[in-house]
Amino acid sequence: MILSEIEDYNLWNEFVDASPQGTIFAKSWYLDALNIDYKILAVLKNNSIEAGIVLTKNEINLYSNPMFAKYLGIMYAPFEGDYYNIESKEYKYAQLLAEKLEKINSFDYYFHPNFKNHIPLHWHNFIAQVRYTYIIDNKEPLEQIYNNFQNKIIKKNIKYAQKNGVEVKRDVDFEIFWDLVNKTYIRQGSKAPFSKDRIKKYIIELKRRGVFESFGAFESDGRCSCVCGIVYDNRSSYLLFNGIDTDIMTRGANALMIWESIKFFHDICEFYDFEGSMLPGAEPFFRKFGGKRVIYMNICKYNFLNFLKKKSKQFYKKIRYGR
Repeated sequence: MILSEIEDYNLWNEFVDASPQGTIFAKSWYLDALNIDYKILAVLKNNSIEAGIVLTKNEINLYSNPMFAKYLGIMYAPFEGDYYNIESKEYKYAQLLAEKLEKINSFDYYFHPNFKNHIPLHWHNFIAQVRYTYIIDNKEPLEQIYNNFQNKIIKKNIKYAQKNGVEVKRDVDFEIFWDLVNKTYIRQGSKAPFSKDRIKKYIIELKRRGVFESFGAFESDGRCSCVCGIVYDNRSSYLLFNGIDTDIMTRGANALMIWESIKFFHDICEFYDFEGSMLPGAEPFFRKFGGKRVIYMNICKYNFLNFLKKKSKQFYKKIRYGR
């Protein structure tokens, strides 16, 4: 058993497909589409990957999730056996990785919801903060998913938008998509934290691979009032983008668009993930769609650098959102 950097990306991508913690965000070609540098650290046994992690930096050059890569962190192979044997392997491999990871002072990653135990990392001076997302289980029939919506208002709003001629279309023109996403950031007091050229190249590559869909709600006069962008694999779809123009949007248009995207992915993916959902401007809205509130962990090295970074984030959110 050895700990090594992986350069065989086909082997890695096959491991990601099989791992209970694996997502599209950890695939080598997805990371390439983000145009970022990364390395892959893995535990190898008999030329097979037992556990691994993607190590990449975010937009401010710290070891953390870059934009559009929601879940990274440690992943395990799909171990067989009883609960004790599986737990023993996870403890062993996590500790082996932690001995290497503890040397990275800025380590601060969002782990997948299926990563349940951070105790081996805790022993190496890592701390975990609970985060939440909302996830719809597509094994339920669409009728039941619709009935799970938390209140009657969102259903009334969807019907209101339909009655007033709002039409949802797939594969929105990029210029329209960019304009609405960028407008949303501007309305919140900032510009988009990514360039138009970067996001265009990213979307083109994902569309080429058949893992990106965009949806738009078009008003009765033909103007697009809101858009969303979703990346997906056969396991889950992830709502990464949502842009709206509040000046022209009919009540319920955004809800109708998201509902149509839920219906579209129902028979394609096992889950529909609202991808985070803790922002005060987003959480109450996404909660209404009746998904299960699911815990995932933000695990970071316990040191002054990460303490200062998190305090800065809290201060920023207080200024931006008033809480």
